[in-house]
Amino acid sequence: MVLQNSYLEEWLPYKSRYLSVLLDMEALPDVMACFMCKAEGAPYRCMDCAHRPLSCKTCCIEQHKLRPFHQVQKWNGRFFEDFTLWLVGLVLHLGHAGAPCPTGEGSWEDASSHVDDENYLTVVDTGSMHFCNVQYCNCPGSEDSHLQLTMAGLFLAMTKAPRMAFTFQVLDDFIRDNVECGTSTMNYYSKLQRVTSSMFPHLVPVSSKNRYRELLRVSRMWRLLKLLKWQGFHQQLPDPWAGELVLFCPACPQPGINVPDQDIDLSDWRFARTFVMDGNFKAEHMLLKNAAEEVWLMDGNGFMVTLAPYKEYLTGTVNRIEKSDCNNHQAVNQENAQRNKLESTGIGGCACARHGCFVPHAMVDFQKGEHRQVNMDYALVHAM
Repeated sequence: MVLQNSYLEEWLPYKSRYLSVLLDMEALPDVMACFMCKAEGAPYRCMDCAHRPLSCKTCCIEQHKLRPFHQVQKWNGRFFEDFTLWLVGLVLHLGHAGAPCPTGEGSWEDASSHVDDENYLTVVDTGSMHFCNVQYCNCPGSEDSHLQLTMAGLFLAMTKAPRMAFTFQVLDDFIRDNVECGTSTMNYYSKLQRVTSSMFPHLVPVSSKNRYRELLRVSRMWRLLKLLKWQGFHQQLPDPWAGELVLFCPACPQPGINVPDQDIDLSDWRFARTFVMDGNFKAEHMLLKNAAEEVWLMDGNGFMVTLAPYKEYLTGTVNRIEKSDCNNHQAVNQENAQRNKLESTGIGGCACARHGCFVPHAMVDFQKGEHRQVNMDYALVHAM
């Protein structure tokens, strides 16, 4: 703490100078010329480019052909106001590394107010939400529009009539925020609205519940694709088996994975696996409104067991009601409690006893408190 205070004391004499630099950055430079072609009266500056240089319209477009989601500002005679690259005239060309399609079909016209045109796309990036004028490749044999956008690093919210896309960067950033900071999808989307308009986030044109749901849906699809990629799956391989999209404990020796499989004696105690079993009886899950219409992207491919065989197993197992004699242990006595609005009342499973890593395809849902041992029996069998 003393060291931190000394750093603050060193900085305090420069406080006014730092403030002066920040204020100077908001003012118009002495020479209002384009940093590339040296043309006078250059009104644009990019907030994401180093040094925030001024540029004319032509040079601004040229510099951002491969950086279409940078934030720009325009001098309005009094101050720099937020602007967009699509209003400057930038077009996102697909299929030819940023160059226009040689077929010449669908050539771009001057930006106007008719943003409902099918070539206009709403793109969500880490820095802001953007409108983009997109020109697709029309060469013979070219990919569908949603695949062309994917090749450009944009993930579509829908494959038919694409109108909204998320950059790969914003999807990765959301996953990091969710894992490290516990940020919910709604809170993350609210942050994107505020980044786009800090004063009036609720007035962002694309701010609606449908956009939030699109981020919720696309993030699930993105997670699945990342897992398939990391585990080495591709279109020529069959679908993953149970638990194949996640890893078992990386610290435990596994022949052929993290230790050589030559001359290994599996009877050696070092290769024995020891499991612990436990549950969380407060991790409740609400009933889905349209459970029959729910689409499962990786049923049984992760840590949770496959749903249909698990339900069939529970249905065919005899329920023996047991009461606990211990007043301080209520989990067993809760087995007959009403849970009309809950799909599951908890979760349990198996983990590595030495390192605490969960076992793939060995996590189960609970129905009523600790209920029966059959739930954990099912998890243990699949862990072994």
